[in-house]
Amino acid sequence: AFRKMEAQGVDTVSIKETPGTEYVLVDLLRSWKLPESVVGKISDRWKCQIAPFATDEADLNQHVLDGTPVLTPSRFGQRACSSVGEDCLEYLIDNPERNTFPKPKIAFVAGWGRPGSILIDDEELRVVNSFEEVLNGDPPLNLQMFHRSDEGEPNIPRFPEFLDWPLPTLFSGSEGELRVPCDMATRVSAKQALTWWHLDDGGEFLLQVGLPLKEVRGKHQENPVLLGPSGKPVVKLFVFAARNAYDILVQDKESNKTHRFSHLDLFNSPSHALPEPSGDYDPLPTLWVAPLEAGGRPLLSPPNVPHLVLTLQHCVMVEERVIHKLFLDEVHYFMEKAEGWAERPIFYPFLKETLQDADKVRDEVVGPLLKVLREGSPDQVRARARESLATVVKCAGKHFVVHPETLSEIDTALADAAVQALEKDKRALEQEELLQAFSRNIPDGVTAFPNDRFAGHVHIGGSPWWGPLRETPEEAVKDRKDMISMKNKKGLGALDEHLRKERGTAQGRG
Repeated sequence: AFRKMEAQGVDTVSIKETPGTEYVLVDLLRSWKLPESVVGKISDRWKCQIAPFATDEADLNQHVLDGTPVLTPSRFGQRACSSVGEDCLEYLIDNPERNTFPKPKIAFVAGWGRPGSILIDDEELRVVNSFEEVLNGDPPLNLQMFHRSDEGEPNIPRFPEFLDWPLPTLFSGSEGELRVPCDMATRVSAKQALTWWHLDDGGEFLLQVGLPLKEVRGKHQENPVLLGPSGKPVVKLFVFAARNAYDILVQDKESNKTHRFSHLDLFNSPSHALPEPSGDYDPLPTLWVAPLEAGGRPLLSPPNVPHLVLTLQHCVMVEERVIHKLFLDEVHYFMEKAEGWAERPIFYPFLKETLQDADKVRDEVVGPLLKVLREGSPDQVRARARESLATVVKCAGKHFVVHPETLSEIDTALADAAVQALEKDKRALEQEELLQAFSRNIPDGVTAFPNDRFAGHVHIGGSPWWGPLRETPEEAVKDRKDMISMKNKKGLGALDEHLRKERGTAQGRG
């Protein structure tokens, strides 16, 4: 279909870069011919890698254990893709019975969560009565339609039920007892819709696939159609950062004070406003870029990694969200993180019901995990069971309700020498450091970096601008006060010039 488009004069550009190789983000996106309105002000300080493509089960298993977003083999989304035929938009929109909603739905305006916008704002929402309205809206819209009830739902299948999860040994256990389905949704998005930095809702994994297209739609196709590695159009670009980069990208304390989104504007933060390198250390995280193709490889997203999503073409994506009991440390991390938010999320029933019932914790959580610890294989899976059981102990009395005798049984199991000898995976090694960061007394307006350096920041239009790296929080606080004073007395231009001179950068790339 897309070779035919080329023959008809529709320009295309193909992704040829190799996963695992580091690229300059802005150069990569320019080579893919993304609009200058997107790439024009991205700093060339940002480095990235293409998210890995899993080649076999062992490869996929390792990426999951490492907490890396990974594009899985296409067979795991094949049933969902086949359910709409050749073109998902044709299937949904060109059939009036499917296109029109029995009850109106709420769509998000493109750019939801942009820096400086109000946390809860009706202006960011639109009422829509059909899928066609979502795609023809101005500004572009994004409809996340959860499949929670049949009442008032459009006359379409529950597409996410057709997704096949990979790694049954890791993700399901015997008879699925390790898997906790949380939610599923069909997402219809207009070209240029953008969802800013966020976490998913409860320490869960997401499996998501773009449904097939035989042609791209939209009023304007000014830029070439980006084709992914399998030759199909890329409909969404996911940009991920590691868990430990959260405080660089998102400033929760500022959001709590202002009730506005406060996070880094990837598309409009000059290089001299970003945290500066110190020797061989660069505080900016290396990002992952995951291209989601229409009818291509499903994307498996790990829990608790901050990410943003840019929609390149009108499209339909289906997703299922699942908490895995082997990864309860991720649930713990999310619940600790959410305690610091002024606007608390809506917790899944597993978090607010199952984990608050000591009998259910014993029977539905600890029982299956002890079984894996004692009888499971390979050792990587047993090590995951150990980490989740240790999490139950840590969270008892705070996030989980646990019988004393259940805790005693866990303690006995974890004291076994063979269990203690199991190697910790990357996620487990990072966990303690991440949890300790929650209890650090870092002053407002200061970012603490992993190399024990600190930098004060001020928010410009909801996005942070940083001062120099310092050895103590007190020095960073003084920098912040100086930057605020300069901005208030002399204006933003003076602060901009001051940071340029301090960094020794001339006006140029980003």
